[in-house]
Amino acid sequence: MLSQLPPHLWRGRSAAGWTALTLGFVVGIPLALAIGLLLVAAGIAVAVVALVGSLLASAAEWAWYASQRGRRAPYPFPVPAPRRRRARRTTLSALYLSLVPRLTGGVARVAGWLLAPVALLIGVVGIVLPRWRARPYFAVFTLPALLRKAVALGRRRGWLRDGHDVVLLGYDDLLQQRFPLLHDFLRWWDDADAGDDYTPSPGLVDVPAGLLGLELGPSPDPLGRPGLAAGAMRRRSVHTLRDLLLSQREIDDLCDPDLDERIDTAVIRLVEREHEGVRHWIVQFPSTKSWHPRPGVAPNDLTADLVIGAEHEATITRAALATMREAGIAPGEPVLLAGFSLGGMVAAQVAVRAHAAGFTVTHLVVAGSPLGRLPIPAGVRTLAIEHVLDLVPRIDGRENPVELDLDGPEVLVTVKAGPALTPGFRLGALHQAIAYADTAGAIANDPPGTAVAALLAELRPYFGGGQTVHDRSALRTGGLPARAAVPFYLHSTVEEGITKDALRQTVRRLPGVYAVDVYQSRGGLATTVLWSADVLVRTLDPWLAPTRRAAIYRGLLSLLGRRRGVGIHLRLQARATPGLIWEATLQRMPDGRWRETIDVTVDDRASAADVARLFPDGVKTRVLLHRPDAFDPVLDLAGV
Repeated sequence: MLSQLPPHLWRGRSAAGWTALTLGFVVGIPLALAIGLLLVAAGIAVAVVALVGSLLASAAEWAWYASQRGRRAPYPFPVPAPRRRRARRTTLSALYLSLVPRLTGGVARVAGWLLAPVALLIGVVGIVLPRWRARPYFAVFTLPALLRKAVALGRRRGWLRDGHDVVLLGYDDLLQQRFPLLHDFLRWWDDADAGDDYTPSPGLVDVPAGLLGLELGPSPDPLGRPGLAAGAMRRRSVHTLRDLLLSQREIDDLCDPDLDERIDTAVIRLVEREHEGVRHWIVQFPSTKSWHPRPGVAPNDLTADLVIGAEHEATITRAALATMREAGIAPGEPVLLAGFSLGGMVAAQVAVRAHAAGFTVTHLVVAGSPLGRLPIPAGVRTLAIEHVLDLVPRIDGRENPVELDLDGPEVLVTVKAGPALTPGFRLGALHQAIAYADTAGAIANDPPGTAVAALLAELRPYFGGGQTVHDRSALRTGGLPARAAVPFYLHSTVEEGITKDALRQTVRRLPGVYAVDVYQSRGGLATTVLWSADVLVRTLDPWLAPTRRAAIYRGLLSLLGRRRGVGIHLRLQARATPGLIWEATLQRMPDGRWRETIDVTVDDRASAADVARLFPDGVKTRVLLHRPDAFDPVLDLAGV
């Protein structure tokens, strides 16, 4: 039950599809043109008849006025008897008022579609007839050309201005400069000899207080600050294709370090691994985190989407190349570029410029990215994952080319699938990193073709033990502000009278909990997974027990509004067992049952004894199905 629609290879348009497309052009365009001309002729005829009728009516009125001018009407004037109105007129009037706006809107859309060929004909006539002094403007725009015009128009108004210089920092350096309390906590968390209880460093002042010039001490409850748990659970390994998409979810969340719904940075992740004496690199890019038309300090925003779509070089692309140079990637070292949504577009643009910059890009892995119009250089073997009905990969209006010959210079394999969906899902749930992680896991477990299996085998040297993860922050220069993150969420606890602080404090009442971040993940499912709860605890043992975990689920779901909340995403890390991150995604399925997907991430810091003790059945992705009433009782977490 990993996938509602099994993954399958995109092998191009069939003969029937090409026939239908050809008939649409050969028959549809002339037919629409003929109908449009008939409508124009009918419109002209109706206009002429209306004009003649109007002139005749005006003439009749003047004749009547001339004949009646000499007569005097007796006083008082006769008043006609009131006409009796039927009740049905009121009903029809209300029906008219309710239906006419819809009908006129529909007629306007249909007329626009039918009359569009007439505009095309006028443009052609303007080109053919040389006697016209002012020829109508006629042009056919491709999508990149249209985006170039949109970007040019936006720049005149101060929007969509890219091309800034880039500042690159280590992610920890960014935290130390802008979020010192987060950095101080993370330093304590990684220090095994620092004691069991966190105490802020003496004299630590929060950044807003320092900017205001106020003499304030540290926060009285630093563990209540959002961003502590999310920042501490940065993964240090990417072992599978599914891990690659889970890593995408993580770096998207790290783009907002303090979880204040503002995008503060773009996180570029580099994963280094030595295989058979050669260093292999994974370079991963963030997706779109802000839809504000004015560029902000973080270069992964709407401006980058449109600039790349217009075939211009974006700031995030230059930041990516500069990050790869700073990391010390040498010529000849294999590089795998990866990204989701905008991240995939950035990866494709970097692949084109990589050879000139001295890098050897061998593979490209994208998910949910419009790749049809982006050029892929020869020699880069590409795996594209797309969800059926996901609008983003189709926004460029072109399917990916079919290049399945693994022995040729150009290799592009596209896999299409559909994730498992909950009742009442929205199309936005199809374009999310965690949903694509589920699909990636299904592809890895059962490749839908020999071409996919061969590509997955080629990716194995990049995955596995001995990895080193480098997180880098990319910032635009020019004093730009931090723009708001993705502004629309389909469910909000604030609307239901439940605040994030209430959720956070509820979970922190559990024994052994250090810090909690409860927030709607920027990489989480829009409707399937409403909230992502990241929790730091002393030990993992109590949380791995199914009964204890069920109690947590009941409490969170009851607070989130059981009827609307259909799932959560929970990540745990214990300070006693570094190197282990436990993740669970709970979501309601169409048949009413609850599906729990459990992932365990193990990096080089974990000891073999801890792994064997906590996970005697081995570390693997597990899918558990629960009854519809498994989490019905509302449990008071105060007594847990």
